[in-house]
Amino acid sequence: MALIAGIDEAGRGPLIGPLVIALFSCASEQEAELNKLCQKDSKQLTPAKREEIFDKLRHLGKINFVEVEAKKLNELMKSQSLNDIEAMFMAKLIKTISSEASVKIDLPDRYSWVFARRMKRFGVEKYEAEHKADENHPVVAAASICAKVIRDRKIAKIRAEVGEFGSGYPGDKKTREFISTKENLKKLKPYLRTKWKTLETIQQTKLELED
Repeated sequence: MALIAGIDEAGRGPLIGPLVIALFSCASEQEAELNKLCQKDSKQLTPAKREEIFDKLRHLGKINFVEVEAKKLNELMKSQSLNDIEAMFMAKLIKTISSEASVKIDLPDRYSWVFARRMKRFGVEKYEAEHKADENHPVVAAASICAKVIRDRKIAKIRAEVGEFGSGYPGDKKTREFISTKENLKKLKPYLRTKWKTLETIQQTKLELED
């Protein structure tokens, strides 16, 4: 039975919360049904619609994912770039499925040859990667939806614990205001990506996060 698979991520740019990389795979015989289900990538869907499709994808194929918490990202970024980290976890996900699977990836690097070099370093060479793969290939759109739903659920839990901080992206005024106080930074400590350079410019005062 031939297997098709797609890989995409959610939460690459935010200052808060995990990076989630998801791999969705299903039998090639399911491709027609997948095409009807995933005609748009996650960014073009409402949260409710993503949840609806996610539930159907769980029954259509298999979802493998990696949730890289902020603390882990902070540790890894001491010695690796974000693109290296993404490639490492994408390679690990690919190794969880059949080596005969046809894998498509939403290209995280600007150039495909740079990404290929990273993936080769992590022992994976068989895949196809392109920009906007989540818009062009339903199997990658499926992975995009899975990654987004999984991350959104985690963000909802963080909000319930620390309060409303907006989207968590550097350009969000609500996020910038939320992390400008020592009290909020303390609450966010387990979920804050301290290696993001934008954190220093967003803070209105120099605040040191204690270990």
